[in-house]
Amino acid sequence: MRFSAIGYIFMFIMIWTLSSCSSTKFVPEGEYLLDKVHIKTDNSDFKSPDLQAYIRQHPNYKMFGLNKTQLQIYNLSGRDSSRWINRQIRKLGEPPVIYDSTLVYKSETELKKFFVNKGYVNAEVYPVVAKHNKKVDITYFVETNEPYRIRSFSSIIEDSTAYNALYGTDQPNRRLTGESNTSRVPLVKPGSLFDRNILEDERQRLTSLLRNRGYYAFTKESITYVADSSLLSHSVDLDLILHPQRIPMENDAYKEVPHSLYWIDKVKIIADYDPLKYMDLTAYVPSDSVQYDNYTIYYGEKGKTIRPKVLMENCFTTPGRLYMDKRVELTYAAFAGLKALDNINIRFAEKVENDTSKLDCYILTMPARKQSFSFSIDGTNSAGDLGFASSLGYQHRNIFKGSETFGIKLMGAYEAISENFSQNYIDLGVQTTLSFPKFMFPFLSTSFKRSLRASTEFTLSYNYQTRPEYSRILTSGGLHYVWQDRMRKFVRQQFNLLDINYVYLPRIDQEFLNNLPPNAALFSYTNQFIVGMAYSYSYSTFNPAVKRRDVHSFRFSAESAGNALYGLNSMLKSSKDNSGSYELFGIYYAQYLKGDVDYSKTVFIDKKNAFAWRAGFGLAAPYGNSLILPFEKRYYSGGANSVRGWSVRTLGPGAYQSIPGKTTFYEQSADIKLDLSMEYRSHLFWKLELAAYIDAGNIWTIRDYEGQEGGQFKFDSFYKQIAMSYGLGLRFDFDFFLLRIDTGMKAYDPAQRGDDRWAVLRPNLTNNFAWHFAVGYPF
Repeated sequence: MRFSAIGYIFMFIMIWTLSSCSSTKFVPEGEYLLDKVHIKTDNSDFKSPDLQAYIRQHPNYKMFGLNKTQLQIYNLSGRDSSRWINRQIRKLGEPPVIYDSTLVYKSETELKKFFVNKGYVNAEVYPVVAKHNKKVDITYFVETNEPYRIRSFSSIIEDSTAYNALYGTDQPNRRLTGESNTSRVPLVKPGSLFDRNILEDERQRLTSLLRNRGYYAFTKESITYVADSSLLSHSVDLDLILHPQRIPMENDAYKEVPHSLYWIDKVKIIADYDPLKYMDLTAYVPSDSVQYDNYTIYYGEKGKTIRPKVLMENCFTTPGRLYMDKRVELTYAAFAGLKALDNINIRFAEKVENDTSKLDCYILTMPARKQSFSFSIDGTNSAGDLGFASSLGYQHRNIFKGSETFGIKLMGAYEAISENFSQNYIDLGVQTTLSFPKFMFPFLSTSFKRSLRASTEFTLSYNYQTRPEYSRILTSGGLHYVWQDRMRKFVRQQFNLLDINYVYLPRIDQEFLNNLPPNAALFSYTNQFIVGMAYSYSYSTFNPAVKRRDVHSFRFSAESAGNALYGLNSMLKSSKDNSGSYELFGIYYAQYLKGDVDYSKTVFIDKKNAFAWRAGFGLAAPYGNSLILPFEKRYYSGGANSVRGWSVRTLGPGAYQSIPGKTTFYEQSADIKLDLSMEYRSHLFWKLELAAYIDAGNIWTIRDYEGQEGGQFKFDSFYKQIAMSYGLGLRFDFDFFLLRIDTGMKAYDPAQRGDDRWAVLRPNLTNNFAWHFAVGYPF
């Protein structure tokens, strides 16, 4: 069905009707709707979006920054608020923001305070209010004037021990404390603005350095500033003063003494802590305990729920060493990573022995629930074929009393294939995983292992699939290492030292096999081994505890297979089969290299609007023992996380033209992939979010394979084969998970010829439209 002129007219009338609803319908007589707020400054260093946070009254929210949709929805309700339908419509919308003159004064004050804190002491803010047709526009004009700058800066440290801790040569290991060269550079410098926020950051920096060098009781209140601006115009002579510790005396007097260095004396780990039973930790009487030097591990009535060595390896607060904030944070993170433990808490008890300040450290925790079961069921939609998938899982979090995690999952899926109802898609499988919370690899030093938060995983799985075209059994096993540097929490790395996959096809449809290109039949749809290794590196600033913050992520992965086997066969001068390939136990094995790079970024324009974009590229190359990649390792395009104007596995490769009823999903897979997307996300109402996006990309083959004509990547033409689509999406954001429904319309289709490629000029809901249901954002 094509859009007709009548259809366009109808859509225009609907949009015009909605937007033309009186925005002042519910504005009381004598009041005004706050319509627009602008901030204009004479200083290019300060942009209006950065200053909006200091405005105390904002206009109604604009979806996509263009239209006050929620206000319009509210105005669709009737005036009788006792009617149920009117109340429901108002809940979905947003009431008009009524202009409040007192909030203009508060906004003016907050803006001026901001600029004064930035060093613009003489800044002036002039609000201009313009009223028209029951609406108000407010413009805040800001004149920053000449700022105050720091002419000279000096540090006066009256405590000699604190001075030595900050500037002495015997400093703690920076790798463990997280210190860098930049963290030791003063933030306040001569010539810089007299920025009070930076002055506060400098106080916090010095406090953090001292607390990581033994000063457990030090607080930033011991650091003050004295500023003298009387000598020169718009210049400040600044002194930072670090005072000795002040101990209160009688009659509001106090005495000054040097700040105390604190040493860790004893570390007590209570593995079965009951906060209701033992309020006083010093009176804790365990039923079982283990002593290691100055470490004591207390077990409760359940006995040794976790081995002492595991607790010791994850404790970074060390007896006999100076107190460090960072060591406490590392201990928190390490214990929280042990799935056998729950409710981690660390406390300290101060004491003085022989004029030395000491701390007893109490690490309080309790055993987590050892065993758990999980069950899930999901609806699926693959290129219009509906089905469901379910899984039943079991997990033991402390199977060998070392916080090892054992898991087993049974999986099943069914899909009704619309092209052939006589035999549908069935997927049955079982997967087991055994994970150890450490790096189990020889020749690695203890210090290196302790610097990483790592796990070693052994996996084994069996999967049976049957489709109208074939039945396939996939058996796999692997040894994987996953780790994060304790100082670089945003980085995650994984190294699959060994991945072994055996693909066995007990049945394959002869007609399907005959339609495949010869190379595909030989190297993809045949019994084979895939033996290799892989590495992945991911960096993401996403923090689920801090929402509405700019996020960017980068991912790189590399994979290889068959190289060791091929080298061994070559050295042994093994014989090749009829296709010119070596075999393992009489079975062909694949050889290839594969790499992927992906970068995405999300920028929050305000609390309800965000802009996100993504660029991804992948390249895989078969060689040596293979002329073509195994089907499981080839790329495909289209779908909920790719170019959304196409259904999954229906785009490409290149300018390849599919033949209805003849083209199989194999022909639309390839060796090179490009994905480009940008998306504007805007809150609608309640839990709903609306998105508008543009996608581009395609897949290509690295060789001119038979049966994939037009799909080969060529530098002089690939850019003409980049498909494009656009669309709208509706998302349900429930905080802990997000459901989305995305629609896509083809804009540029490289499989067409001539002007027909520009599908955007001929919208067609039958051939150029696709919709997708998925969980989570596409990037």
